[in-house]
Amino acid sequence: MKRSLFLLAAMSCVLMGLASEKVKTTTKTVPATTPSQDIEKKTEIIHVYMDTTYTYKTTTTRNEIAQPVDTAWTRKGHYLQALLGAGYGSMGYSIYDLQQGLKNARNNGGFNWLAQFNYVYYFHENVGFMVGLQVEQMTSYSVLNGTKTWSSNGDSDNGEEYSHTVTMNNWKERQTSFLLGLPIGFQFQYPIAHMKNVTHRNNQLRIYADLGAKVNYLVGQKYNLVSGSISHSGVYEKWNLSLDEMIGIDRDYYTETIGQSKGWMTNKQNLSLKNISVDGMLDFGFMIPLQEHLDLMVGLYANYTFNNLRDGVGKEIGWRNDEETGYRQHTFMESYDGVIATDYVQAVRPWDVGVKVGISWNTPAKKPKKYETLVMRDTTYTLTRREEVENVPVAAKKINDIMKKSVIWFPFDSDKPKLQPADVIDKIAAVLIEHPEQIVLVYGHASKEGSLEYNQDLSERRAAAIVKLLRKKGVPANQIVSKGFSYTQQYDDSENPYHDISLDRRVEIIPVFEKDRIAE
Repeated sequence: MKRSLFLLAAMSCVLMGLASEKVKTTTKTVPATTPSQDIEKKTEIIHVYMDTTYTYKTTTTRNEIAQPVDTAWTRKGHYLQALLGAGYGSMGYSIYDLQQGLKNARNNGGFNWLAQFNYVYYFHENVGFMVGLQVEQMTSYSVLNGTKTWSSNGDSDNGEEYSHTVTMNNWKERQTSFLLGLPIGFQFQYPIAHMKNVTHRNNQLRIYADLGAKVNYLVGQKYNLVSGSISHSGVYEKWNLSLDEMIGIDRDYYTETIGQSKGWMTNKQNLSLKNISVDGMLDFGFMIPLQEHLDLMVGLYANYTFNNLRDGVGKEIGWRNDEETGYRQHTFMESYDGVIATDYVQAVRPWDVGVKVGISWNTPAKKPKKYETLVMRDTTYTLTRREEVENVPVAAKKINDIMKKSVIWFPFDSDKPKLQPADVIDKIAAVLIEHPEQIVLVYGHASKEGSLEYNQDLSERRAAAIVKLLRKKGVPANQIVSKGFSYTQQYDDSENPYHDISLDRRVEIIPVFEKDRIAE
């Protein structure tokens, strides 16, 4: 027995957890507008009203609806994606020489790679919002061939003017940058075919596309010289004398080769680039189902930098001698900070394209639970007796009693009563003479035969006929008020469902309990 009670209590707790119930009790009292009973006494009428009090007990129950097993596959939900990419990229600059001294100078792209991690929330079957983190390396090359000449330069030894010429022979430079990016945008996917050999619900081959923007931070930048040589030579125009390294007269004239004693040229130096860039981003590829919640992603990518990464004003190109060896530095020879820092390059806008491969893991969005709300209302009512006492003057009570026993009727189109109402008129006149404070209303009525105007005159003549009879009995004129209503007020015979038009031809004598009733 105790065990059964324990199980019953446990089941009650479980059911209470599954269904939430609210009970609300409302009470409303509706007073009666018409009396259910009138008790007449000598000088008063007791109107009995039965007021109704309603009590509403509303019980609201909210139950979870048990859902059948959902066999439909949805692409809505959360996605985690990891991808690796490799391709071709460039710093996106061109080399311009206004003096046309450089021949075949060019900028070439190079290998780039990236690693990317995305979180995507698909709020629609085909559209999701994407945010991620990306690490990328970009490589670019420049090759310089040609000459650069400075004229009218003063010799630091004897003050003679001469021209200095630098000849570049396949002078090759590599630029490398490392970027940390934050891609933000939208990802789209759309099924194009069913995979016949896949048995789980994720059995659709889909195309996908990423469209958005990427903010990059340049965490590392460098350049280094790869190959080539530079030869220095001079001409004293006054003496028509050409000097180069073969003559050996002056150490300003020599050939620099990558890897030789001019080791500062082989060291890795910083590029003159801004740290922040904003890229446009576009990816396109396929999502191949591997498991129910796992896809293989294979596609192409493209990025383009919108803002110019060139930092500062370009310097005039030149090379300086090695200060450690005591070589002299002429005013036209500036320190070399790479091609990007020179006036040969106007704008740097990197771009890259390549192939991405990765995986996408997803968890479908949970469908909201469904509930049903049941509302039950129990209504009970009670009746409360309420009495209102109406004081009735004795005269009015007497006239009421008289009028209840007799009605003054008239023939068709006549202002003479059907029967001489002498008995009624005598009794009413006697009461009015005995009680001079009492006033009566004499109302005349007609049936609907004829026009409204004609019947108005007829109803007034009928009322005047009764007034005349009362005056003959000695009732003062100030106790009588007469009025005609034409055919606008039919006789109310509630016991007869069919209206008798002859009953409309009448006169009613109504006692007034209050003087202001006359105005009504």
